Amino acid sequence: MLAIRPHRCYIGSREAVSCVRSHISPGPYRSFRELSLAGSVDPDIWCPPTFVGNSGIERFNGDRGFALVFSLIVRPVFRLVRTSHCYRDDSGTRRCMVDHGSYRTKQQLRAAALAARDALSGEARAAAAEAIAARGLPFELAQGAVVAGYSAIRSEIDPIPLMRRLSAAGARLALPTVARRGQSLVFRAWSPSDRLMLGPLGIPEPSPAAAEVVPDIMLVPLAAFDRLGHRIGYGAGYYDYTFSHLRKAKAVAGIGLGFAVQEIEAVPALSHDVALDYVLTELEALDFRRS
Repeated sequence: MLAIRPHRCYIGSREAVSCVRSHISPGPYRSFRELSLAGSVDPDIWCPPTFVGNSGIERFNGDRGFALVFSLIVRPVFRLVRTSHCYRDDSGTRRCMVDHGSYRTKQQLRAAALAARDALSGEARAAAAEAIAARGLPFELAQGAVVAGYSAIRSEIDPIPLMRRLSAAGARLALPTVARRGQSLVFRAWSPSDRLMLGPLGIPEPSPAAAEVVPDIMLVPLAAFDRLGHRIGYGAGYYDYTFSHLRKAKAVAGIGLGFAVQEIEAVPALSHDVALDYVLTELEALDFRRS
């Protein structure tokens, strides 16, 4: 497992350039963990995460280099938002525009929600997954609908109990496979009795020989969510891109699965972030379709 050591720095010219240069990756992401944004989360200035590939920033020195780094990387990280207006585009994808004015960055919100999730015991996480499964979906499931879940990693809530119930109700199941960053996830047919193999990011995936399918419903993991249907993921944008791609051809319901402790007051959603239709926790089912 690769880990990125938290690194603290202060905005000063040469020190900041050194801090950013120390986080430049020699190549593409090598594991799922590198998709998560890294760095300390406190009132001090946060250092950006590992880059994909060689950015060339290490060629710049002094204040001129720092100005480039700040304008391209640090400054966007501290984009501040408070409220949002949601709409659906021509493909049916729900998008949200934001107004500026919040007090916490997306990285800080992600870290706090993940810390709350990690603090839950294994027994509490298992009980929450069973509670969601016992309640089922907040709408009628069409016979033969394709429901795509995910392979839970770290402290994510396990979708398998819910998927087993939906399979018993007539759903066809699928799991995602990762192609490349910036491309849609590919979904392959799967049943609970099938063996999985490790994908390129170290996440269990169906065999490449399994049939490719297009989901009607996507169960989505998350780091945090709010009551407008906004979701914070791990920073790679796989699900945003996948929803936008699939919804050009058909309606795909997005259902986030999470623990109640992962709810936050407001997610700083940007125009390209795709909002969810529902969020299911162990305590309630939230419906955002009329938001």
